[in-house]
Amino acid sequence: MSNDDLNTLQKIMTEGKKEFLEKGFKDASLRNIVKRAGVTTGAFYGYYPDKEALFEALVTPAVNGLRELFLSIQKNFDELPENTKRENVYDYTFEELKKLIAYIYDRFDEFKLLISCADGTAFSDFIHSLVEIEVEYSLKFIESTGNDALASGRANPELIHIISSAFFSAVFEVVKHDMTKETADSYVDSLKKFFAAGWKTILNS
Repeated sequence: MSNDDLNTLQKIMTEGKKEFLEKGFKDASLRNIVKRAGVTTGAFYGYYPDKEALFEALVTPAVNGLRELFLSIQKNFDELPENTKRENVYDYTFEELKKLIAYIYDRFDEFKLLISCADGTAFSDFIHSLVEIEVEYSLKFIESTGNDALASGRANPELIHIISSAFFSAVFEVVKHDMTKETADSYVDSLKKFFAAGWKTILNS
């Protein structure tokens, strides 16, 4: 790709991001995007078949990166010895959350698109993939440590799914409300305490 092509692509992506952030995906205008970028509609179609493809190009790296980071955190914890997992589950889990928050704030515009502007796209429920990972590894933790939360009826996969969904929805409120990083860190610290208390009840620990 030539320098001119790269410059044109960058203009389209930059102005597309602005248009999506201002109006959301549904109300964003392809006509406005190309006008703002100073390119023709034909030039746009040389890179993307439609505005949804542009939106996907803007957010996919952030979505995949966050998912990979979270999956890596869960896998690393799952590989720890049983006693270590049992003794450190709360400290480890919530300490690692700081990495997720840092990742989100390094790519704040992209996550703003995902949280506030993605209605009408395949990314409108992107949090679900994180919830699925959380549920999978929560069940692995319960099984691998011999915890009786499932056997006793204190928990089941559906309840864990609901809790996980509530947790991630709450975490991404920092993006929805445009919190500063400092405010977000304080907010998430309170969330950690709240959800840890609930998990301690479920795990009877």
